[in-house]
Amino acid sequence: MLVNKTLAKPHHPVELPVLFLTEMWERFSFYLMLGILPLYLADSQKGGLGWTDEQAAVALGSYTALVYFTPFIGGRLADRLFGLRNTVLLGATLMMIGHLVLAWPTRTGLFLGLAFLICGNGAFKPNISTLLGNLYPPGSPLKDSGYSIFYVGVNLGAFICNFVAAMVRNYFDAHPWTVTSGWVIGGWHGAFGTAAVGMFLGLTLFALNYRRLARGESRESARSGGGESLTPLWFECLLPAVILGAVGWFAAPYLNIGINAPTGAFLGACVPVVVFYLRIWRGLPTDAERSRVGALLVVFLVSIVFWTTYGLNTTALNVWTRDNTDRRPNGAVSLITERFKEFAENAPPDYFTNASPDVARPAKDSFEIVSPERYKELKEKQALNVVEDKHVYVTQGILDNVYEHTRPETPILPEGKHLKVVNSELFQSIDPGVIILMTPIMVALWGWLRRRGLEPDTPLKIGLSLFIIACSPLIMLGATYSTQDGQMKGTAWWLIGTYAMVAMGEIFMSPIGLSLVNKMAPARISAFMMGGWFLATSCGLKISGILGETYQKVEHKLFWTMLVAANVFVGIIVLILLPWLRRQIAETDAPSPSKPE
Repeated sequence: MLVNKTLAKPHHPVELPVLFLTEMWERFSFYLMLGILPLYLADSQKGGLGWTDEQAAVALGSYTALVYFTPFIGGRLADRLFGLRNTVLLGATLMMIGHLVLAWPTRTGLFLGLAFLICGNGAFKPNISTLLGNLYPPGSPLKDSGYSIFYVGVNLGAFICNFVAAMVRNYFDAHPWTVTSGWVIGGWHGAFGTAAVGMFLGLTLFALNYRRLARGESRESARSGGGESLTPLWFECLLPAVILGAVGWFAAPYLNIGINAPTGAFLGACVPVVVFYLRIWRGLPTDAERSRVGALLVVFLVSIVFWTTYGLNTTALNVWTRDNTDRRPNGAVSLITERFKEFAENAPPDYFTNASPDVARPAKDSFEIVSPERYKELKEKQALNVVEDKHVYVTQGILDNVYEHTRPETPILPEGKHLKVVNSELFQSIDPGVIILMTPIMVALWGWLRRRGLEPDTPLKIGLSLFIIACSPLIMLGATYSTQDGQMKGTAWWLIGTYAMVAMGEIFMSPIGLSLVNKMAPARISAFMMGGWFLATSCGLKISGILGETYQKVEHKLFWTMLVAANVFVGIIVLILLPWLRRQIAETDAPSPSKPE
C-alpha cells in the first residue's frame, strides 16, 4: 500500500512566510512608536511634552489597554461581517494613517494618531493570528511551533525598530526640518513618521498576497456571517461600554478610592464586555463547546498577571533605564557608536543627578545659566536640546546637580562637547532579541521532546511562563538593593537579565496562548475569542499602567516583591488546574462524531 508522504509528514503552510513578514513590519511600526512614546511624553529638553512620569504612566496604561481592548470588536466584525483578510487590510490601513498623523508635531496629532492606532490594531491583531491558525489542519502537532515561528516575526520587527528609532531621532534632533514657520519636525516626530513606512510595507505585502491567503478564512465563520445579527454586539456590549466608561470617567474623581478618570473609564467599559463574553459562553449550543470556552476564559484570567508584569517595560522599567542605568557605551557597544554616531545621544543635564564621580561632565562653559522663568519659556519653545558646540540652557539648581557628585579627578569634557550615552529605547530591543535567539532553540527542543513523548503540554507551558517571568521583578529587586534604590546608577546587566526573563516567559506564554485559543475556540467565534485573549492582555497592561503610576510613590523593594509573589501565586493555581485544563484540550483534539450547525 502506497502512503502519501505529504500526509505522512506534516509541514508548515506555504503562506506562513507572508504572515510572518506582514506581522514583522506591523510590529516594527508598533514597537518603534511605543519605544519612544514614554520618552516623548516625559521629555522636557528635546521637544517632548514635559509630562511627569506619573502622567505618562496614566497615558501609556490607557493607550496600551485600549490597543488590546479593541481586538474583541475587530474579531467579532471579522467573524460576522467582513471576513479575516478584509479586516486585516482595514486595520493595517488605519494604523498607517495613525503613524502618519503622529508625525504631525502638535498635541492634536498625538491624540488623533493614537486613536487611529487603537482602532487599527483592533481590526488587525486578532484576525491575522486567527488567519495563521486556520492554515493548519485540526489537531496539527505543528500549530504551536507555527505560532512560535510567527512570533519570531513579531520580535524581529520589535528588535530592529529601536535601532531605526534611535538613528532617526538623533539625526532629526541635530538636523530638524522646518515644515512651516510654526511646525518643526524634530527627532520625536521624525521617528513617528518612520513607523508609517514600516506599516506601509506590511500593508503592501499583505495586499499583494490577498488571494493566496484565502485558505485561511474560516468556512464555518463565513457560513454563519449572514445568519447572526451584530445588533447584540452594538446594543448589549459596545453601547453599555461607552455609557459605563463615561460614567466611570466622571465619577472616579468623586469616589475617593484612589483611581483617576482614565482608569475609572476603563473599568466601567470592561463590565459589559465581560458580561457579553459570559453571555456568549453560556449561549453555546453544546456542553463540549461551553467547557472548552470556559477553559479559555480561565486561561485569559491567569494571563492578566503575566501581562501586568510584561507591561512595566513602558513605565517602571523605562524610568529605571532612563534615570538609573549607566548608559555610557563601552566595549563592543562603543565600537558601534563610534562608527555610527546616531546610535548615541548627548546626555541631558539630569542624567548626571546620580552619576558616579568617574562619569565625565561637560565643561561649565558649555552651559548658560538662565532664570527659572526664562527656563520655562525656553522649555515651551522646545529650545533646551543638547547639541554639540552650542550652549545648553540650565538654571543654577540644575547646574549644581550636574557637578554635585564630582571630585577633583572627575573628567571634564572640552567646551561645547557633551557625554554620549546610548538611547534609552535601544534597551527595548533586549526582549525581542532574546526571543529571536531562543525561539528556534526552544522549537527544536520541543520537537526533540515531542518525538520522545516528553514535551510539556500547553497548560504546563503557560504555568511555567508565570514562574519564569517572576524572575524579572526578582532581578529588579536585586538592582534596587545594589543601587541603594537609585541613589547611584546601576550596570546595564540588571536590565539585560530582567528583559531576558521577560522574553523567556513570553516564549512560553504568548505564542502558546495564541495557538491554544485557535485550537479550542469554536470556529464560528474563533476571531472573537482571539480578541478575548487580547482583551486579557489589555486588562494586564492597564493594571501595569496603574502600577507605573504608583512606582514613584511606594517603596521600590515592596513594589518588586509583590510582583514576584503575584506571578508565583498564579503559577501555582495553573498547576493545580492542570488536570482539568488537559481534559478540555484532549476533548478538543479528539475527533467529533458530528459538527453542530
